[in-house]
Amino acid sequence: MGMCARAGLAGGLCIFLIWPMFAEEPQKNAELAPEEIAKAVSRGLAIVQKAAANYPKHRDCFSCHHQSLPMLAMVSARQHGVKSDTELLPAQAQFTHKSFENSIAALKKGKGVGGRAMTVGYAAWALLLADSKADDTTEALVEYLLHTQREEGHWTGQMCRPPLEESYFTATVLALQAMKRYGSDSQKPRISNAMLRAKTWLASAPAKGQEDKAMRLWGLHEFGDKNEDVAAARIAVLKAQRPEGGWAQLDEMDSDAYATGQTMFILQATGLGAHEQTYRRGVDFLLKSQKPDGSWFVRSRSKPIQADFDNGDPHGKDQFISTPATAWATAALAAAIPGPVMPRSP
Repeated sequence: MGMCARAGLAGGLCIFLIWPMFAEEPQKNAELAPEEIAKAVSRGLAIVQKAAANYPKHRDCFSCHHQSLPMLAMVSARQHGVKSDTELLPAQAQFTHKSFENSIAALKKGKGVGGRAMTVGYAAWALLLADSKADDTTEALVEYLLHTQREEGHWTGQMCRPPLEESYFTATVLALQAMKRYGSDSQKPRISNAMLRAKTWLASAPAKGQEDKAMRLWGLHEFGDKNEDVAAARIAVLKAQRPEGGWAQLDEMDSDAYATGQTMFILQATGLGAHEQTYRRGVDFLLKSQKPDGSWFVRSRSKPIQADFDNGDPHGKDQFISTPATAWATAALAAAIPGPVMPRSP
């Protein structure tokens, strides 16, 4: 549920689930060559790796758009046989850790983070992607989350900056993931209670945009205990696929790489095979919409809250949404490359 209009909001997947096709069925796509997909992944990866490497030259604080999501693309690419910069991933994790390691006291009080739980959840995800070990800083991040859970069971960010910092579902799923991975023994009783409240909220809160729908599916798959809830969440995601194979951020918008890449990555992470026609149609959409330089363009719909700067990424003033869109698209396409999945770490 997004922050703009929703500020007043007070187990596993059943293996017998049949994948329904809800969007209009086009003519079957021609066979997509693995080499074509791998080439698209390599081109997208080059964009997001450069973006992530450049970002610390301009800012000294963590960001979800230039750390977590490029790191996701790096990890997904490597797992599916596409070479990535093995030194950049731990460097980005170190940059992320450094952004919080001097704020432990404030974190433990639930204070001192711009972007609130959304930022903390994305930061913990970045550390997880690099297989960073638990320490005093990660424990403090979890403590922050335990202090900032809303009474209704969800977490939020600080401002409405769609789509990346809008969804309560995203903030909640990332918070649950952080607590599961980095919670200390002394925190576990409170984490169990927080997770129970969050699962109830995930299953019942209305989802508005596509990110809400996709993140609800991911959260219920990872942390829920009712197969029927997962099945219902999956149906809502599949129904939203457009005839051209993509997904849109909102019903009134056109399909784009941000919504499509994110949705596809979550679908395969929750059990949909990349060989399925639904996924293949999404792959086709992403391949056709990739720009010659390897990026994907998404127009920004957020109002800037900080002094503008150019990180050197494609698409000018729209680079801070086009870069995460490129990361999601790259990660989703990588999952479509056939073959064994490699270990996450080099």
